[in-house]
Amino acid sequence: MLLALALLTLVTCVDGIGNIIQCPKGCNCKLAFFGTQLYVHCDRGVPDVDTKQLSHQLDLMLSAEHHVAHLTSLTISNTTLTHVPASVCKLVNLTSLNLNGNKLISLPDNCFTQLTKLVTLSATRNSITGLQDGLFDGMQSLVSIHLAFNHIFFIGLRVFSNSSDLTRLRSVSLYNNRLTSLEPWWYYRCILGSETSPVRIWLNHNLISKFYKRTTV
Repeated sequence: MLLALALLTLVTCVDGIGNIIQCPKGCNCKLAFFGTQLYVHCDRGVPDVDTKQLSHQLDLMLSAEHHVAHLTSLTISNTTLTHVPASVCKLVNLTSLNLNGNKLISLPDNCFTQLTKLVTLSATRNSITGLQDGLFDGMQSLVSIHLAFNHIFFIGLRVFSNSSDLTRLRSVSLYNNRLTSLEPWWYYRCILGSETSPVRIWLNHNLISKFYKRTTV
């Protein structure tokens, strides 16, 4: 009886939010701070939920007018997602995006460039293999990028080279990846800090055997 009452209370709380949260099957969703922060944590072991279905359900949920207008922080973790749902790219008020612990194999083109207010981007413990040019273009508010524990083996020469965009960048975590070398323009153009406000780059536990020397043009 008590269990049934507890379940009824849970359903009532979820329904009481209205259509703001329609949580995907096998996931727990929580809104916090007056609907500005959303946490989605899923159980990878739930049967009958494939990646496409999950992505579609997330798109339906995140496309709600409330989320588009008010979300500033989003966490999606422990899912089978291999790609970032398209709806994430429309949440233009996000300042924090956490995609840790999924199965992402890449980060999308022409997505984060729309999230110009984003301060923190984290996608650790995924299966991302590389960072393509243009990925962070226009992200003038970006301060920290966390991409540790992935499979990153290549970084485009111009990923961090747009100094007019990444003037606030202060932290890049790339430890526990598969980098074997650092091309000169990526390494030196990324370091845009000063003695009082340095850019910190974590590269431990990679396969780097060669650092290119800076050349004068």
